[in-house]
Amino acid sequence: MITWLESPSFIYAVSVVIGLVTLSILVYQNWWKLPHPRYPSGVRGIPVLGALPFLGEMPHTVLQRWSCEKYGPVMSVRLGPNDAVVLNDYDTITEALVKHRSIFQLRPQLKIITDYSKGYGFGFSDGHKQYLEVRQFTLKALRGIGIGKRKMEVRVFDVAQELVQTLHDLKGKAIDLKMVVNPVVCNVISSVVFGRTFERNDKAFLKIVKSIADR
Repeated sequence: MITWLESPSFIYAVSVVIGLVTLSILVYQNWWKLPHPRYPSGVRGIPVLGALPFLGEMPHTVLQRWSCEKYGPVMSVRLGPNDAVVLNDYDTITEALVKHRSIFQLRPQLKIITDYSKGYGFGFSDGHKQYLEVRQFTLKALRGIGIGKRKMEVRVFDVAQELVQTLHDLKGKAIDLKMVVNPVVCNVISSVVFGRTFERNDKAFLKIVKSIADR
């Protein structure tokens, strides 16, 4: 005679309960539990997707609202399988990215970026040394062509004034802005790279600009 403790249905029910309890513990440990005891509180969302379904079309406004209403200027958000810390005011952003920039300058390791770059490039490089070397070289090269100097600031101001005057002269007339803005952008790049600019009515110059705009 088989007792109810030995019945297949009871054994099956116990197995299901044990499985659910085990799964719940694993979900808690791998999802709801914060990665560090001092990790800021925030929105964990739902398993697999995290807070992504709740961010909407304007994620920055949603994050700002969460920060103001509940979590404060430093909060955490679970984005899919990744944890992120969000800074929501000027003081905390300055504290992290200016005063302690050497700690926060590493890049996140995103699978899509890693697969695409094949480990090359520095935009998402993981090493301090590689990133700092490229950054220092880039800053030195940009300073060498005038970026950050008063001369370049004056040049950019003049170009901006020229663009404003051009738009003002249109007096509300409908026009393709590409052929208004692109020549200005190309002239700034030409000034930096080649040390010269072109007149706005230069046919060869406008032909090049148009070919870029048509792409």
